[in-house]
Amino acid sequence: MQISPVAKGTFQVALAALIWGVAYPLTKVALADVPPLFLGFVRFFLAGSFFMSASRSLPLNGVAAEDRASFAGLAFWGVFLLVIGMNYGLIWAPGMAASILSGTPPLFTVILAAVLLKEKLHARQFFSIALALVGLGLLGKDFSTGEGLAPWQIYTGCLLTLVPQFSWAMYGITGKRLSERYHWRLICRDTFSIGALMLMPLAAIEVYYKGAGEWGLSSILIVFYLAIMNSVVTYSLWNRALKIIPVSLASFLIYLQPVSGAVMSYFLFGEKLAAAGITGTALIFAALTLVLWPEKKVSSDSC
Repeated sequence: MQISPVAKGTFQVALAALIWGVAYPLTKVALADVPPLFLGFVRFFLAGSFFMSASRSLPLNGVAAEDRASFAGLAFWGVFLLVIGMNYGLIWAPGMAASILSGTPPLFTVILAAVLLKEKLHARQFFSIALALVGLGLLGKDFSTGEGLAPWQIYTGCLLTLVPQFSWAMYGITGKRLSERYHWRLICRDTFSIGALMLMPLAAIEVYYKGAGEWGLSSILIVFYLAIMNSVVTYSLWNRALKIIPVSLASFLIYLQPVSGAVMSYFLFGEKLAAAGITGTALIFAALTLVLWPEKKVSSDSC
């Protein structure tokens, strides 16, 4: 029995989403022992080294001069800003809340398309954004008394974990044109390696003042998971799948990402949602559904 290209692409994105979701609670575990920027640098240095070794080439090799600034933009959005928001946010944000919020990039894509591409925001999209904000507030309230943290710390952590969702949306918009001209392996090579170079000065300062952390077995295994499974494997699955399935379908499958992260957070930290959290999660998912729901096409025969 032959598998159709659409089914194959759907499976690839679904698998990538499940792997991505687990990264949030696992990163939170590693952050207990390793400084946030240094952890991010090591993750993407390993991932970039993998692609440089596989392609036997250095960053920007094979990239036209006029596209090099765009590749630097990919590294900034896809690695540098993502690491800052995710790793610092997870110091305070509960793993389950961060995992749920990891499904929000479509909302940012809609907003960015309106700002950067001058696409019109419709009433449904404004309503979706409002729903998501209310859901975020309820989700933060659910965890406001947990982990011995003040409510403002929980909310700040949750807001910081929204930064990588914004940066992922920017990464997608920035990389759309480049993905049509360059192989996904080259894009991954430069995203990871240049992003690691951007992080290196700040990570060095962090290590100078705070030390390199305590690299126990669990931290080592987690950073290799983040570098290989959560970077090399997932980016490969995502970029290959986008060549055979619509972006709208791929975006919808991101819904699986919060599921795996929430399940992992339950087993690692014993986190669970109360009524406010469940309501907030439902509102966030409702907002995402409204954003991804296809527009009705007006018949050409209508007056």
